[in-house]
Amino acid sequence: MIQVIQRDGEITDFTLTKISDAIMRAFLATDRRDGHDEADLLALRVTADFQERITEEGVLASDIQESVRRVLLQAGYEEAARAYIGG
Repeated sequence: MIQVIQRDGEITDFTLTKISDAIMRAFLATDRRDGHDEADLLALRVTADFQERITEEGVLASDIQESVRRVLLQAGYEEAARAYIGG
């Protein structure tokens, strides 16, 4: 199980659902209501993106957030990336 190191130092278990939900919230903020399958697919791409930054202790939450932003931009969802950063 991958551990996530939060900004306050708290350690939590990584769950793919949290990534998918965050992407879906960004989609909803841009009035995209039909993106559930796309959010799930993008969440998988996010995990691939931050793989190289996982250490023995885990991965920083900020690294995951940066991966979400990068994947959204690479997929052409600039508005969702802005909503994600702002949200």
